[in-house]
Order: sequence, then structure tokens, then C-alpha cells
Amino acid sequence: ICCPECSERLNPADIRRLLHDSPHLVAKYEEFMLRRCLAADPDCRWCPAPDCGYAVIAYGCASCPKLTCERDGCQTEFCYHCKQIWHPNQTCDMARQQRAQALRARTKHTSGLSYGQESGPADDIKPCPRCSAYIIKMNDGSCNHMTCAVCGCEFCWLCMKEISDLHYLSPSGCTFWGKKPWSRKKKILWQLGTLIGAPVGISLIAGIAIPAMVIGIPVYVGRKVSVESTRYEGKKTSKHKRNLAITGGVTLSVIASPVIAAVSVGIGVPIMLAYVYGVVPISLCR
Repeated sequence: ICCPECSERLNPADIRRLLHDSPHLVAKYEEFMLRRCLAADPDCRWCPAPDCGYAVIAYGCASCPKLTCERDGCQTEFCYHCKQIWHPNQTCDMARQQRAQALRARTKHTSGLSYGQESGPADDIKPCPRCSAYIIKMNDGSCNHMTCAVCGCEFCWLCMKEISDLHYLSPSGCTFWGKKPWSRKKKILWQLGTLIGAPVGISLIAGIAIPAMVIGIPVYVGRKVSVESTRYEGKKTSKHKRNLAITGGVTLSVIASPVIAAVSVGIGVPIMLAYVYGVVPISLCR
């Protein structure tokens, strides 16, 4: 928990002091803090039974995935891999699809929403790729970059893989606003077009960036110096000194802007070329 004023993390002792009149909130805070620590352990598994919340630390259980909750009165059996109720004679994917269908049916029944062809596709329900918590994405055209509220995992809604900010800029076939990933044929055509058209596109960007920086930097500096000099009009600064400052700033920026533009383009163009002719060919070979 962070301070609302300075964003400094509050010490647990401060939390307990603030909540001294609410012991049930203190207990809830300590429970959430413990759950956050346990969630960082890759071998921690939570009992999926309702109102249980018991954690099982399961080391080396990948080959024998059936776990049993040891809390008194629970004894729920669940799967180490998908972290859900034990599913004998079913793979995790088969059990996950069955649960998703049942959840969609319950949602449709309780909310009264229409999922017919006239109303478009239903809101999607998928499990988080890290903690398997179910997440619903509203069918409202929102972006595909998702963040799990339980474990904080950032993932792509289309491919359901943990991602970084560059995922939608890479030739993965996933798009920021798309409804589904591109087909393999479309990805290959796009990647081939990128390889062929990259020199033209990069040259065009460089051709626009150089004059824009050469002209834009002096204009920006002139306006900035002018605003700063106007701000201090009340002080004993003569008009001649203000004009001299503006002229000096613009002159220096006119001299420096070609250098800045050349360095930016000299660094940026090789990086873009290395990405296009390094990452894209590797993705084509997959």
C-alpha cells in the first residue's frame, strides 16, 4: 500500500496503527500480504474450493499432478498444472474448455444477455496464462493488452502469452485492436512486404525527420526562451538582454540542430534495419 500523497510504500506497522480500531481489516491486510508473498513462489498452488484459500507448496509435482488440500475439513483434490479441481481422464485443456462453456452458460442465464448472432459474439472468458484466474474481456473494442488483477501478469488476449510492450510491434500476428491473430499466410505476406519495403520506408522517415528536426529545434528553442523571458518581465531585465538571449538561443540551436538530426538518424536507421533484417527473417523461419 502506498501513500496517496507521495507514493511512498507504507510500513506494515503504520498500516496496523492506522487500523487499530478495525481488527478485521488488519487480519484482511495480513492475509492479502501473505498471499502476495506466496504468489511469487512458482510452486505455490491455491486450493480452488470455495471459501478455502489454503496454499499448498508443491515441489516436484509436475509428473504426478494430483494435489490434495490439507486444510481440516477440505481435502479438495486439484491439479498442479491448471490449478483447478482435479479432472480425471481429461487433459487440462479439455477441462478448461468445459469450465469455460459452463461459465458462459451461467453468465448468460443469470445476466439475461443475448448471445445470438444478431447481438455479436459474447464477452470472452479466458484463464490468465500465469495463475489461471478467469478473466472476462468485454466485447467493447478494447485493446488486447491485458493485466491480471490477481498476479499482475501482462499478456496478450489473442495468443494468451506473457508479453512486453514490443509484442504488437513484432511480427507475431497479434494486433493491438484486432479480434483474432493474423493467419500464417497474412503474416508471411506482411513480413515479406516489410523486408522489401523497409529501405524505402526508413529512407522516407529519415528524409522527413532531418528537415523537421533542423527546422523544429530552433523554433522550439526560440519559443521556449521567449516564454521564459516573458515570465521574468517583472524583474530588472532590459528588453535588449531578453532579445539577446532569444537570438543567442536560436543561433546555438541552429548550429546544434543539424548535429542532433545527424546523430539521431545515424543511430535510429541502423537500429531499424537491424530489427527488420534480424527479427523478421527469424520469424519467417519458424
